[in-house]
Amino acid sequence: MKEVLKEIDTRIKRLKAEIELAESRLEFLNKIGASSKYKLLEKKQGISEIYIAFFMLWGFIGLVLLLYLKYRYGEMLPFSLTPYIILMVFFILLPVVYYIISSRKPEEETPIDYLIKRERMARLLINHFYKPLRDALEKGDEDKLKDLADDISMGELARAAEELNEGNPEAMAYALYLYIARDKVNPEEIQEALTLVKNKPLKSLLSTLLKESSN
Repeated sequence: MKEVLKEIDTRIKRLKAEIELAESRLEFLNKIGASSKYKLLEKKQGISEIYIAFFMLWGFIGLVLLLYLKYRYGEMLPFSLTPYIILMVFFILLPVVYYIISSRKPEEETPIDYLIKRERMARLLINHFYKPLRDALEKGDEDKLKDLADDISMGELARAAEELNEGNPEAMAYALYLYIARDKVNPEEIQEALTLVKNKPLKSLLSTLLKESSN
């Protein structure tokens, strides 16, 4: 078990280094004014949406006015208003189509967003997976281990594990379930799980379990 705990401590140190690196890069980007630049770009995007809304409103008012003129004075006018009405409908639909197409595009992640996300995910894994895992293994708290297996298999913890290359969340959960049910599993199942699990602490846990089962 000492080897497993050592591997957990190593992963915690690596994630802490990830946090420190992200913080130093964020500080550097802040110093060179990059954060202000990205905020300005976001502001410009918001202003462009206001322009689109204003253009649509102007087009709608124009359409209503043309329809009113056609209804009230259509017979008196020397020309047909129908082509102008069709044209105005086109001008209203154009920004609508543009907005729909642009809103479907995924938002570009800025370097600042990326670093903040990495920092948040690293903290999440340390505080909500590795530290509780270490504590549960030391105390033999199987209920806590089951909760961790459930948590790592889905949601934010699973996304964090994948994003930071900690391993496949489902395989990590499977390793914990095997450890909890260690009295009921055979060495072949553990050996098969070892080929699936890439997370070093959990791989070490399964290896320890395999040694114990073979004795």
